[in-house]
Amino acid sequence: MFGKSIVGIIAEYNPFHNGHLYHMNRSLETAGADAAVVVLSSSFVQRGEPAFIDKWSRTRMALSFGANLVLELPTAFSCHNAGVFGSAAVDLMAMTGVVTHLSFGMEDPEAPLEAAARILLEEPDSFKKVLRNRLNRGFSYAEARTFAIEHLLPGAGEMLSSPNNILAQEYVQRIIERNYPLRITPIKRTGAGYHSGSSGTFAGAGWIRNTVRTEGLSDPVRMVMPPEALSMLETEISRGRCILSLDVFWRILRTVLMRDGPSRLSRFAEMREGIENLLTASAARAVSFEEFVSLCTSRRYPRSKIQRFACHSLMGFDHRANRKAQRLGPPYIRVLGWDRKGQEILKKMRTASRLPVVTRPKGRPGTYQRMIADLEYRATSIWENLVQSPELFGESGNLPVRPV
Repeated sequence: MFGKSIVGIIAEYNPFHNGHLYHMNRSLETAGADAAVVVLSSSFVQRGEPAFIDKWSRTRMALSFGANLVLELPTAFSCHNAGVFGSAAVDLMAMTGVVTHLSFGMEDPEAPLEAAARILLEEPDSFKKVLRNRLNRGFSYAEARTFAIEHLLPGAGEMLSSPNNILAQEYVQRIIERNYPLRITPIKRTGAGYHSGSSGTFAGAGWIRNTVRTEGLSDPVRMVMPPEALSMLETEISRGRCILSLDVFWRILRTVLMRDGPSRLSRFAEMREGIENLLTASAARAVSFEEFVSLCTSRRYPRSKIQRFACHSLMGFDHRANRKAQRLGPPYIRVLGWDRKGQEILKKMRTASRLPVVTRPKGRPGTYQRMIADLEYRATSIWENLVQSPELFGESGNLPVRPV
């Protein structure tokens, strides 16, 4: 039912919009593929927020607009910095044993991704010297890295100033580092950026979420989403299954931060340099999640990093588990949904995959697979508590999205 080429796409679809549809169609066309596999972020996303709608609804959106098989990027990796997020997602694509191409959006598909990746992997002394100098001057790691690579490869710094390009760079870097047989397929982005406002028929996912939260499903939102995706979002809102406000998230988070205090917070993933003291003090002062993040944000600690600190604290994701996850990567391939062509891909993966293919993650007590599965269960259970109509039966009650 499918040829030799299968294109992989790493996404959040939070929610699915016209830009995603454009990318899906162009990816299939450019790769010469007749099947698409999507690795989808789980209940908490890369920028450190709970997903707008659950992963099952986002899976249905993906399957409705060109994806044939949807796989989960576990929370241990989906709610993390670009390096961890990108590496784990690429690992999953490669471990399927069937994906041949990796497609991603970029402002400039001709940018020197491979040359930049080799500098970042090899880290020559001149690069490390500039990087260390910028970090010592209080710049964030992302800013310091961008400045350092611009010093060695003029033009690369500007390339890494865009969030989409940063992720693209991480994907390529992982492919080269692990020598994965994945052909990169960059697609020129069209329309608005992630948080940009509507430009007619295109808008970023952040703008869509913010607009829905303040104005509902207004005409501008309806223009930038495919009708079927809009209908799915409308259904989730009517069912009380959409996070239309972060107020509940903030109240739960504030309780955890105030209860644990700096000594316990210091045990959680990525927490360092005494940032736990600032988080606790800011939680005591802030009346909203937005104010809390604003109080904590600095050049050293950008907004997305603060938000990930908060999510890791809420989920109880500690240093030990985090280091183990980064060292070992995804322990299984979890299937969220498929169509009939995807079912054929799954059959091929039974012999081609280099990881166990599962629909319900589990493992023996004390095993690494069980650790990742338990964190996934906690993350999904927490997400359910943030919506008006939670389905409180956790991972065991959430079955994959099967073909209609």
